[in-house]
Amino acid sequence: MSSIFLFDVDGTVTPPKQKIDSNFKIEFLRWMKDREVYIVSGGSFPRIIDQLGTDIVDGCAGVFACMGNIFYEQLDQINPSGFDEWQIIYENKFRSPRGLKEKLKKVVEESAYHTKTGKHSQHREGMINFSIVGSNATTEQRREYAEYDLQNKEREAIVGALKKQYASLDFAIGGAVSIDIFKMGADKSQIIDRHFDEVLEGNRILFVGDRIPFPGNDCSLAVTLRQHPNGSAYEVESWRDTAELLKTEPFA
Repeated sequence: MSSIFLFDVDGTVTPPKQKIDSNFKIEFLRWMKDREVYIVSGGSFPRIIDQLGTDIVDGCAGVFACMGNIFYEQLDQINPSGFDEWQIIYENKFRSPRGLKEKLKKVVEESAYHTKTGKHSQHREGMINFSIVGSNATTEQRREYAEYDLQNKEREAIVGALKKQYASLDFAIGGAVSIDIFKMGADKSQIIDRHFDEVLEGNRILFVGDRIPFPGNDCSLAVTLRQHPNGSAYEVESWRDTAELLKTEPFA
């Protein structure tokens, strides 16, 4: 039985919103050789390339970006520039329910957190990425908010409140500072029905993510895989955990 490996990005293969560690990148590229690897991230395709580099991305069998709401596969041929070309296999559209944008602005205004850098809501394929500190935050400002959220559980409280108001939507904690907002069912678990359903019957599929506990944005995919005898999910807390995991069975 062959194995297929799925990896989240932020907090799993890279530090949140940062590029992959240079030494781990060498190790990961070496490990990827002759293995079927997919990326399953809440981030956009350009951001995934920026964080991982074209060499890692081009070594993948496919990339599920924006919570699996858009899927990229490589074309068979290489373009004249020498780089692999990618094509979109499917993509979901997201239309905000009436009043959601205003509600999110109000959530930011009412938050007791002291630093708000702007650009709090980002529309991506099939979803909105929302954060109190804002996507303009520096690495240090993101770290400070992550520590604040760990102590105060602000994101969990926001998710709980929004779920009560928008029954057609789902909300998941993603990365170190953000919340992913999407149509019910348009989470990472959708990649099984869309791409791996038949494959799972004859292959092992192993997923590695850092946000597996509910309401993390890796939770739905982990639960779906763990319900199948050929699926499994591994929780890590950082890329360093992932580096150690790759040295153990069934990864080694």
